[in-house]
Amino acid sequence: MAGRVEGKVAIVTGGGSGMGRAGATLLAREGAKVVVTDINEESGARVCRSIQEEGREAAFIRADVRKAESVQELVTKTVAKYGRIDVLYHNAVDARFVNTQDRRLTELPEETWDRMIGLVLTGTFLCCKYVGRQMLAQRSGSIILTSSVDALIGCPGLDSYTAAKGGVISVTRSFAAGMAKDGVRVNAICPGTVTTEPQLEWLQNPNALALMQSLHLLPLARPEQIAPFVVYLASDESAVVTGGIFPIDAGYMAIKATSELEVMTATKGESDG
Repeated sequence: MAGRVEGKVAIVTGGGSGMGRAGATLLAREGAKVVVTDINEESGARVCRSIQEEGREAAFIRADVRKAESVQELVTKTVAKYGRIDVLYHNAVDARFVNTQDRRLTELPEETWDRMIGLVLTGTFLCCKYVGRQMLAQRSGSIILTSSVDALIGCPGLDSYTAAKGGVISVTRSFAAGMAKDGVRVNAICPGTVTTEPQLEWLQNPNALALMQSLHLLPLARPEQIAPFVVYLASDESAVVTGGIFPIDAGYMAIKATSELEVMTATKGESDG
């Protein structure tokens, strides 16, 4: 039985861990030839080997998405090996940097802002530009960008991250509008808290874990629970879907916070009495 993306060629940035690893693995299981790319050669190559050990097609190409020449080389090598690029799942981010260095704007060092914009927003620009050119030549392709629910709501203390991820949301819509006539679709997913490796380090703190659980209606998502939606957007099943912004957030945006709900419920009970 053919997979949902059988024969497609997919580039997965940030493929060495977390959502990138899960996305690359599932795309391969569904029949894609996957190019795993990451700035961390050890982790990226490890994911590539794990895919190959399952009998699937994968290659590792190291790339720094902040640098145009590196992204261009990634595209050139991918096309030389596989002849085309059908899918870009752009997922590169430094979660530890976000968790430890982001601040309110009034306390935010300029170098933190510059690094965040460079990695998240400029990286998105460069991948879309050079992969997009290949897709234009083919007149087909699906670009899947990773934003965040934090860019859709107020999130104190993450000002550079939300600015960069908010830019990803905006460029998704405008780029989708510009590319549609040439057969290329562009969508963005907006995960909530996902139990990736860096987040698990932070969630080891019982207070952090309790807080995050209180802010989600459902259990915190695992990377493997994000990947099926990526496969959907990569596949022909989503042929009429472009310019979409899709929260995958375990209900994070549906409520203010469980603790606030409990306070309101308790207060109502008191007033009813």
